[in-house]
Amino acid sequence: MKFHIITLGCPKNQVDSEGMSSILAAQGHTPVAHADDADVVVVNTCSFIAAAREETLDVLREVAARKTPGQYLVAAGCMAESHSALVAAAPGVDALLSTREWMRIGDVVDTLQREPAVAASSAAREIIPLSSAPASSDDLRVPGAYADWRTAPIRRRITGPSAYLKISDGCNLRCAFCTIPSFKGDMRSKAVGAILGEAQELADAGVKEIVLVAQHLTDYGRDLGLKDGLALLLDELCAVLPKDRWVRLMYAYPHGISERLIATMARHPQICHYLDMPLQHAHPETLRRMHRPPDSDRTRRLIADLRAAMPDIALRSTFIIGFPGETSAEFRALTAFLEEVQFDRVGVFRYSREPGTPAAALPDQIPQRVIERRWHTIMRLQQGISRQRNRRWVGRVIRVLVEGQGQTDDGRLLSVGRSFRDAPEVDGQVLFWGTAATGTFVDVRVTQALDYDLWGEMVEAPADDARSENGT
Repeated sequence: MKFHIITLGCPKNQVDSEGMSSILAAQGHTPVAHADDADVVVVNTCSFIAAAREETLDVLREVAARKTPGQYLVAAGCMAESHSALVAAAPGVDALLSTREWMRIGDVVDTLQREPAVAASSAAREIIPLSSAPASSDDLRVPGAYADWRTAPIRRRITGPSAYLKISDGCNLRCAFCTIPSFKGDMRSKAVGAILGEAQELADAGVKEIVLVAQHLTDYGRDLGLKDGLALLLDELCAVLPKDRWVRLMYAYPHGISERLIATMARHPQICHYLDMPLQHAHPETLRRMHRPPDSDRTRRLIADLRAAMPDIALRSTFIIGFPGETSAEFRALTAFLEEVQFDRVGVFRYSREPGTPAAALPDQIPQRVIERRWHTIMRLQQGISRQRNRRWVGRVIRVLVEGQGQTDDGRLLSVGRSFRDAPEVDGQVLFWGTAATGTFVDVRVTQALDYDLWGEMVEAPADDARSENGT
């Protein structure tokens, strides 16, 4: 059968979609570029917040409305697990597959292929039973002879110079606003050897940047009995990867960042001097209500340690605005923290009241108009900070991973890429005149700094001091 996968949500979902695609291809099915050409359309859903669930349902409705006779629609992933009844009720959905069981996609498609009459009936959703494990379950086994996501044999599909590599899934934390542990379960780490094999496969296929992702990256290996597991993993990764590759760290919970991890990041040339460190807030009382460590002074010391070890490190964080009980004073403390710390990149979420979370039952929910006003205030503040951080690079040479080419309205050629300071999809870009091959590294002298992006000119030869060019 021909299949097409639509991925919604985070990079972890992208990795799972690649896994499903690999399994289907290994079983003789054929990927196609457009849903209209597919016999089976798989929507890998997102359930992060209400807006993500609305988007998921909209996409399912859109695909269902375009279904042709004999075409099937499978809803897979997080929302298929967290809100299975709601997803199953969406018109046109023929089967569900939960986020913990995407390895069964081959079985689902085979069932649709072998028993189309059954699958097309109103009872179709019942022929593919789902298991539902509690958040604290230690049992990640998938019914039947399936491996779980950590050991499922998959072949990565390379689509560009960068690739995500999921090293763990699930989370042991119980932040008051977050639903993820309820459908992902506790954290489970992929074995070091399996990660090294996947990384080498990516590098051999030409991937120049490997982005490590997880729900809680800095907790990697705890369930495997490893101490400082992420630092150990990075040492092993850098021993097997060529020197001209980038390794980037995303979703690093601050209290898991150890002295050894900082030293490891500073030591290896492959590791980008970049860290995505979601903090969610800076006021101790807000953090207590969030069920997160309230010690903002420790966070300040940690940031100082990171900058002492890697002076050009680019720090990214995310925050939630309008958490229940957030007073004006607490919000002002957050803006003061941002002015003091000067993050290079910041993402800001408006608080979403998620049913079933402890935060949903808290008193003093913040009116939406206040949330909106605070969101705009903090975005304007960070825009100026980001511009100032970018201006530090004007006149300097920075290494860029080229991602594409284009031209201006008057026909002038230009190229676009990212430096070590920018993660894929969420950060800025570096644009420069002229052309360079996609997937190559070039050196660019920065001539202009915008709010989020840099402009520059390609230089012919690397500068003498490579450490200052690429942050490593």
